[in-house]
This record gives sequence, C-alpha cells and structure tokens, in this order.
Amino acid sequence: MRENEDRVALVTGGGKGVGAGVVKALCGAGVRCCINCNANPDMAENTLRLVREAGGEAFIFQADVSDPAQVSAMVDAVVERYGRLDILVNNAAMQPNKYIDEYDAASLQRLWNINIGGYWRCAKAAIPHLRRSPLGRIVNMASVHANRPTCFDAGYSMTKGAIRMFTRELALELTRDRITVNAITLGGCRIEFKTGHPKWDMKSPLEVGNPALRGVSRLVEPGEVGQTVLFLCSEAASAITGDCIRIDRGLVLV
Repeated sequence: MRENEDRVALVTGGGKGVGAGVVKALCGAGVRCCINCNANPDMAENTLRLVREAGGEAFIFQADVSDPAQVSAMVDAVVERYGRLDILVNNAAMQPNKYIDEYDAASLQRLWNINIGGYWRCAKAAIPHLRRSPLGRIVNMASVHANRPTCFDAGYSMTKGAIRMFTRELALELTRDRITVNAITLGGCRIEFKTGHPKWDMKSPLEVGNPALRGVSRLVEPGEVGQTVLFLCSEAASAITGDCIRIDRGLVLV
C-alpha cells in the first residue's frame, strides 16, 4: 500500500496563500484534504478546482477557528466524510500589522483567540482521531516573527512565539501516541493578500534583517512550504518532533 493511500488531512486557512500551497502538495501526493476557509470562500473554491483538475480529492468546510462549535463540526465532517483523520495543519491566522499602541483589548484578544486559540481548538478536536492513525501528524505554522523582534506588529509576533512553545509542549504530550508535532517558522511568502487587507506602511530597521540579503526580492513560494509539510507528514520524518523548521531564505541569519 502506498504511504499516503487513504490518508486524510485538515488544513486550516487552506483556501489561499500558504494553506493552498500545502493543500496542493498533500493532494498531489494522494492525501485527501479538508480545505478550511472562513473569510475567503471564493478562493477556497478556486483551490478546490485546481486540486480536482490535478486528480486530487478534497472538500471545503467554512469555519471560524475561534469558535469551538464550528471547529468541532468541521472535524466531525472530515471524519464523517472520510472515516479518519491523519494530519492536522494549523495555518489559519491573522496579521493586523498594528503597532502595540494601536491595539485595544478586544482586538488583541481576537488575535490571540484565532492565532493560538484556533491552533489549540483544532488540535484538541483532532487528537482523538490522530491517535487512531498509524502516522498521526500535526504541523503548526509559526513565523520568523517568533524568533526576533522586527519592529512591527508585536501582537502577531507574540502569538507566533506562543505557537513555537505550544508545538514543543504538545510534541512531548503526544510522544507516547506516536503523533509527531512540528512547526514551520516561515519568512516572507508570496501570497495573494493578507486577510483583511492590513496596511503595509511600516518599515523594519535595517538592523533586524540579514545584511547579505538586502536588495534580494525573492519570496518563499507556498509550494515550497507545502513540500516541507509533506515531508514532515511522511514516515521518513517519524523521528522529527517538537522541532521548528525555518523557511525564510536565510532572512534571520545574522
């Protein structure tokens, strides 16, 4: 039996950007996917079309990962449709691009409720099913913003730092279940747009970037991220857990 035959994945925020790249890579390898979306259902439909044109199998479930009832309904729908769940890719997130004094308590709480609360809710709902999988996998999308301050959006950076520790703690908890949990620390990636179309008028000081890369405009491609996720979900990666793999073209190598 091929490694990915019958395997099933749930990819949050899978309709566009990085999430769409992950969905395409998994489906291209024979994994069946649930494409979660919330704010951009039309883009999820386009991703689904491309997957099916390439011979893959997937379906869309619209859900807000900050809502426990919607998360539970989504996981139930995956298992009802395919009979199992083997892979969870936590990717849905917000990046408002606000300076710290531009946040109020409600907007900061909303950010945390999606960016880290959503990861926790989806993991909690998925774990009972992942325990029954011979290759249970969780991959969390983090960011280079978790590695070092970059002088814009401290709120977003705090959530990404929390995701890294969440990944390590969860990896320890699930070791006995043979479920690996890893994170991808992602640098600038070529995507259509940030959900909500936040402003991009903030500039980081030169000191927080890699001097060797100044003037280099190449961004990470979603497909590159997808291939890394595919490897982390493979049997070959069974010994890798609690790790954070950085994909950023060396952006923070200073």
